Amino acid sequence: IHYVAQELQRLGEEVRRSAEDSPQSLEPHPEVLIDGLAALLDVLAGAESSGGIDSASSLRRQMPVEPDGLLTHGLDLLSQLAGQAARLNQPQTAKAIEGLALPLACWMMRLGAELVHPEPVVNAAAALANSLREPDDLAALYGLMSEVVNGMSPLRAQEAEEDRRGRTVNRPWRVLLLNRAIVATRSHRTPLMMEAFQAVCEHLPEDAPAFFREGLGQMEALNYPQPVRDLMDRYYSLWCTGQRLH
Repeated sequence: IHYVAQELQRLGEEVRRSAEDSPQSLEPHPEVLIDGLAALLDVLAGAESSGGIDSASSLRRQMPVEPDGLLTHGLDLLSQLAGQAARLNQPQTAKAIEGLALPLACWMMRLGAELVHPEPVVNAAAALANSLREPDDLAALYGLMSEVVNGMSPLRAQEAEEDRRGRTVNRPWRVLLLNRAIVATRSHRTPLMMEAFQAVCEHLPEDAPAFFREGLGQMEALNYPQPVRDLMDRYYSLWCTGQRLH
């Protein structure tokens, strides 16, 4: 949480300076959003420093609002501030602010908070995945993405299943599971691949054939290690040659 606070201070200053130099009238003023986020993070950091929080229940005792609500509020403030940075023609600053959604969410989910509104967190994970190249870094990101999978509220998971039947293409659950499987593949860790592929097979059976077909095509193009190719070929055979995975 201290990393999030430090980054917000740096990025918030960039937005603040741009707002002062811009003829645009922003509502609410960036200062309001920055101060709101700083106050939230100060409370969380103070609670962490006191050593008094090790679960959602202990966090609830120190906060006037449910942890789920605090997380939702923090993510909303980050999204608003990132939007203002984009309006001020600061795309890199906007991207960096949006990226803070992932560490903020993971920190609070580790205390038991549920992720009720996953869209900004899923988008932050996707943007980070696109910027990483090293397998070790991608394996670490896979771990964070798995925390997001496990931290989504049961209500959202149920809605995601209902959306699956309605074929909502850009639903966060679908995007998260497919991106996590891609990150696992790029990490070259076959145990991670198997876990992520099984989730795609279980939760996204309509997407599985196309996913494994495209994945197999990437094996030669990007010169993946042989164990990675073999595993992708196995799932391709199960889903794309007349058989189904059970």
